[in-house]
Amino acid sequence: MIKALNRLHSHKKNNCKNIKAGTALRAALALCVCAILSGCGSGSDNLKTAYECLGNLDYAGAMNALAGAEEAGEDAREIARARGIACIGQADYSGAADYLKQSLDSGTGYPDRMDVDTNYYLAAAYNYMGDYAAAEDRYNAIIGFCDDTESYLLRASVRLKQSNFEGAVSDFNVVISRKPNDYDTVIEIYEMLTAIGYRDAGMEYIKAAISGDTGKMTDSEKGRMYYYMGDYTQAAAFLESARNAEGSVTSSLFLGRTYEAMGEYNYAANVYESYIGTKGASAELYDQLGLCRLKLGEYEAALEAFKAGKEADDGTFAKSLDYNLAVAYEYISDFDKAYDLLQEYAARYPDDADAARELLFLQSRISGVEESVEE
Repeated sequence: MIKALNRLHSHKKNNCKNIKAGTALRAALALCVCAILSGCGSGSDNLKTAYECLGNLDYAGAMNALAGAEEAGEDAREIARARGIACIGQADYSGAADYLKQSLDSGTGYPDRMDVDTNYYLAAAYNYMGDYAAAEDRYNAIIGFCDDTESYLLRASVRLKQSNFEGAVSDFNVVISRKPNDYDTVIEIYEMLTAIGYRDAGMEYIKAAISGDTGKMTDSEKGRMYYYMGDYTQAAAFLESARNAEGSVTSSLFLGRTYEAMGEYNYAANVYESYIGTKGASAELYDQLGLCRLKLGEYEAALEAFKAGKEADDGTFAKSLDYNLAVAYEYISDFDKAYDLLQEYAARYPDDADAARELLFLQSRISGVEESVEE
């Protein structure tokens, strides 16, 4: 059980990075939202339906709508692009790359904003495929066309994965120079560097932000900086102040995480529950609350927290909540339910190795129970 819980926390951390700080996926999801809001270029009913499905993470539904769009003779360039986005959601990155290149090849030959967006998706597909050089080439193209600051951060990510530390730092410095007071980006840079073993280098950005503060950094931002520095006493003080002053979900989330880091799971759970009780449901805080309850051995309470999180979620935290809900059923020994949920999860996220291993474990437990009953 301890090993399973460690895997659960490891998965949650990775999941948070993918949803909030994972650069390639974040860019893809953000652009998807932009596409929905803009009415999908052509304004056709089938394409609008497809993008609505993408916004709801219904990738099979999107593909069905796009088949209708193709049959109706709608915009082939937009259809190929949307199919590429759906393939990314289904973890079919090779198929995504083919569709997205098809969309780019269907253009007029004069790059426009849609080509830029499509290149973002294509870079994300290459990134997930592990073809980091191809992803970097797409970011080079975007920078060459519109010098988009976000592209420097994304390019730095794939440069790090190619062990091009100096090139990544050069890109980071461009971003910092253009967004000197964007402390979320500083934290993102820290996380990117830490993820591949350059924590000390990432910490330099955190320390520089703290020492260079001219009074523009909020208590919430300071608290998060100290949290990443491991100075939990300072972090808790600033985050408590921020929670009392602004009451944002971010300050409560990091305050709770700070107390978790200090082993104060009961207090952390109280922080999450206090926000939910006064501000309303938060899928992210319910998810974190569930993890606290698991740590405390309160498995039924954890299960209820994950269920509440799913009810409050708009799709942003679906992956984490779905996985954690399945694990909670495992902890209350409902192995059949846990297995069924993880099978559904694995079908949606076939590249998740943790889920595949957990399925094997659950299968062994189910088989063991059946053999015991037969005896």
